Amino acid sequence: EPLSARKRGPLAAPGPRGCLCMLLRAPTSAQRALATMAETKPLLRGVVFDMDGTLTVPNLDFGEMYRRAGVPRGEDILATRWRADETACRVVEEMEAEGRRTLALMPGAAELAAWLEAHGVQSALVTRNSDATVAHFHKSLWRSAPLSPAISRDAAWPSKPDPAALLHIGELWRVGSMEEVCMVGDSPSNDVSFGRAAGAATALLDTGRRLSEGGETNGAELVVSNLAQLAALLFGSFRLASPLLEPSLHAKRPPPSPATAAAAAAA
Repeated sequence: EPLSARKRGPLAAPGPRGCLCMLLRAPTSAQRALATMAETKPLLRGVVFDMDGTLTVPNLDFGEMYRRAGVPRGEDILATRWRADETACRVVEEMEAEGRRTLALMPGAAELAAWLEAHGVQSALVTRNSDATVAHFHKSLWRSAPLSPAISRDAAWPSKPDPAALLHIGELWRVGSMEEVCMVGDSPSNDVSFGRAAGAATALLDTGRRLSEGGETNGAELVVSNLAQLAALLFGSFRLASPLLEPSLHAKRPPPSPATAAAAAAA
């Protein structure tokens, strides 16, 4: 359960003489356990996003795409075999170009991006979309810092769920462990499998697609119905090396000096 969702009791209760007795007691075993848990949570070094259906509202009719391309529905249209097929490639490119005209940001995506950026958490993209669609997304929809790296199907890396691209991002970010990375996507079979294969934490945006993939989350640690909900879950599951959490920001400061003689007299 995320820390922000837990009920917080009073910090201390007054004793018989008005003192805060709780502050004088040694930490309880439960308090020590909570402190240990906080220390053992992995540091969140970065979040890697899927694009279609995750950062953008799905707008491609894949059933129609497979039908027009002549690819059996049970096969991967981006598999090596079909990427060498001229008709299949043309259909995919045409339908994706059509989709760019109506591409829209997923609800909650901007809020989550702002939260990650404020806390100094890196963000990247691994998508089965093309370079052209990724460029259009950054230019037309994305208002936060560019997702970097942004790996599309046009890159040299194999498509998801092969974990090679995600492991490459971990190397670029110099993470101590892939547990410090969270993969976020809407597909249990592609995105969650991709993250789990790399050893990363996984978050599933459950927009209903999992129901078409067997009704399972495929072992995703975090499940949300809106991306804005993910911030609280990440805060509860990871440590943050955030400039907003620096103790100096919350230190008590002396009151300001009166700015004028009249203010000084009033004080």
